[in-house]
Amino acid sequence: MWQVLGIYSAMSWICLQVVDVLIQNMGLPKWVFVLTITLLLLGLPVTAATAYFQGIGRRSAADSKPQEISRHRQLFRWKNVLKGGIAALAVWGLIVTGWMVLTNRQSADSERDLVTGIDEIRRLVGEFDYPQAYAIATELDGLIENETVRESMWSEVSRKIVLKSVPPGARVLRRNYQSIDDSWEELGLTPLELDRFPLGLSRLRFELEGYLPRETSDFSSRLAASPPFVLDTPETLPAGMTRVNGGSAGIFAPGLEHLDALTLGDFLMDINEVTNREYKSFVDAGGYADPACWQHPFVRDGQELSFEQAIASFVDQTGRAGPSGWDVGSFPQGEDNFPVGGVSWYEAAAYACFVGKSLPTVYHWYLAADPFSSNHVVPLSNYDGRGPAPVGQYAGISRDGVHDLAGNVREWTLNPDGEAHYILGGGWGDPKYSFNDAITSPNFDRSPENGIRLVVYPDMTNVAVAGGPIEKTTRDYYAETPISDELFEVYRQMYAYDHTPLNAVLVSTDTNSTYIRERIEMDAAYGGERLTVFVFRPLGDAPASPYQAVVFFPGSNDIYKRSYDELDIGRLDFVLRSGRVLVYPVYKGTFERGSDLHSDVQEATNLYRDHVIAWARDLSRTIDYLETREDIDAGRLAYFGISWGGAMGAIMTAVEPRFKASVLIVGGLMMQDVQPVADPFNFLPRVKVPTLMINGRYDSFFPLESSIKPFFETIGTNAADKKLIVTDANHFVLTYNAQLAIRETLDWLDHYVGPVD
Repeated sequence: MWQVLGIYSAMSWICLQVVDVLIQNMGLPKWVFVLTITLLLLGLPVTAATAYFQGIGRRSAADSKPQEISRHRQLFRWKNVLKGGIAALAVWGLIVTGWMVLTNRQSADSERDLVTGIDEIRRLVGEFDYPQAYAIATELDGLIENETVRESMWSEVSRKIVLKSVPPGARVLRRNYQSIDDSWEELGLTPLELDRFPLGLSRLRFELEGYLPRETSDFSSRLAASPPFVLDTPETLPAGMTRVNGGSAGIFAPGLEHLDALTLGDFLMDINEVTNREYKSFVDAGGYADPACWQHPFVRDGQELSFEQAIASFVDQTGRAGPSGWDVGSFPQGEDNFPVGGVSWYEAAAYACFVGKSLPTVYHWYLAADPFSSNHVVPLSNYDGRGPAPVGQYAGISRDGVHDLAGNVREWTLNPDGEAHYILGGGWGDPKYSFNDAITSPNFDRSPENGIRLVVYPDMTNVAVAGGPIEKTTRDYYAETPISDELFEVYRQMYAYDHTPLNAVLVSTDTNSTYIRERIEMDAAYGGERLTVFVFRPLGDAPASPYQAVVFFPGSNDIYKRSYDELDIGRLDFVLRSGRVLVYPVYKGTFERGSDLHSDVQEATNLYRDHVIAWARDLSRTIDYLETREDIDAGRLAYFGISWGGAMGAIMTAVEPRFKASVLIVGGLMMQDVQPVADPFNFLPRVKVPTLMINGRYDSFFPLESSIKPFFETIGTNAADKKLIVTDANHFVLTYNAQLAIRETLDWLDHYVGPVD
């Protein structure tokens, strides 16, 4: 029996070693080892009993009962032990095989779900649908075992931010901007560090006992850099108002781009527009008869009116004092919570004085409204053309919780332009793009859509400057005519240059996970300067035929950069992935070729004119260099401009005939005066290259009707070879509608330059 047990133990040890190897190499779970030990332990007493009963007759039969021993010998036979061992092995194999089949199927299903899910995330991110992309990432997180894959997925839909409040300890809640009916998700207490905060636009709410709740909405990128959110008490915040964070305020509206940004302090703004009920308190208090709050001279057509003369025109439909749409000195029944409309600028200013507040300046209004969020805010605002709605009914809320800055009624501001004042946001009957436009209206205008929103300035930093006169620069391109062909030929000669030797030198070659970057320096076409050009090539072996090349003209951010370390192709890597080369000239005034030019806004100066001519020469000189390379097909070149580069595309492709196609992302005509030799409008009829334009419907730089459409319609290319795509985006089409822009761009290049071999 001891011999048998020794052999059984040795065989069991060998068996366990084999199972251990299988677990390590086949990915079997640890419970398989436990199952094996269990079966071996169950077989141990059976083997011992068989050895005992089979050995009794040979050693100690005299001490045993013959009948009982015979019966056990029949049961505990080695043949039966062998059958039991085979059965145990079969059970082990069945269990393990079943687990492997089931697990492999589940693993395959999980892997399939994971690949499909990540592809869907990328599609949704390309369409700027971050909420849905984030929701899918949350579902997939449990399927991912590789930490690198997990972090890569989350980087597509989220970012790390820190939220702070003054005072700290506030409870933070969040929901998606569009999901106004969803419940709030609690995130934690401030200061709050979040590793995965959803990209895109979110609504936040801060709550702290003893303080008023504060709501805000903003993009994750700006929330990440936001200063602490100040919480107010009923003593520090008047009822019906909210705090708007101050900071550097520029005006991103057509015709006002030339204005310098101002630093503003925090200010308080009415959450809602002034209602009929609120304005009636001014009427009932005799506000129209008391000159105390009518503090501004009444001027019409250059003539100053007396108080009595002016007030006589501020009457309702029945001749009584009040807004133009009222009758018998009151608003229509049931519209007490509707915004007051039909008031002149003088009435709006008098009401502001009556309640101890102010009209907002254009700077303060735009800081609160944030036109860059227009593609989110405008679709949720009242531009339905049917009339005003109760204040706060629409969900188009600004980043500081202000309702109806877009639509419902227009809002008078403090800034004059001659005998008019700026009135912003657009009304219910205005086109949706009016949210981005800086509109003025005569001071005596009492249109039904003219309303009021007020502010309070606890911090007077730059308020006086911000409220000063603003002269808007504007051009009606439908009323203008481009210069004659004869004069254009004279101007074209100013862009010509002597084709002297390039003296090109390859300075460096860098390779990363996406591309190979070459830096080349050569003689510029002017002033003894050196021109730097970056050539980005796809990874891998060069194709059998030479590369197609896309020559890039960037947005105006490059004017403010002063190091090549900041040069980045960003989302343009799709050009490389399509098998083409991306060529990035460093235009005069950008990066380490910086100059005295500090803005892309066109102006009628010699400095600006000279830079435009230099940019065109830089572009053509770059093509001269490309013609010297055997690995690039200089007969298959395309122009690609974004924003500033889109606007400049009119000049660049008119004076440079070697392009086969042009793609202009968010380009348009500027509103400022400029010397004719540098005016894109004069060049547009001379553009003959097939041109694709992709623009945003709510563009805060290039308005659709006054800038984009006249640009497109004036292009001299045959109608069949030019195309305008307008998307529901703001200025950042490559962010909001990247997949659309990429697809249309590559299709355009394939058609007019040719498919990549």
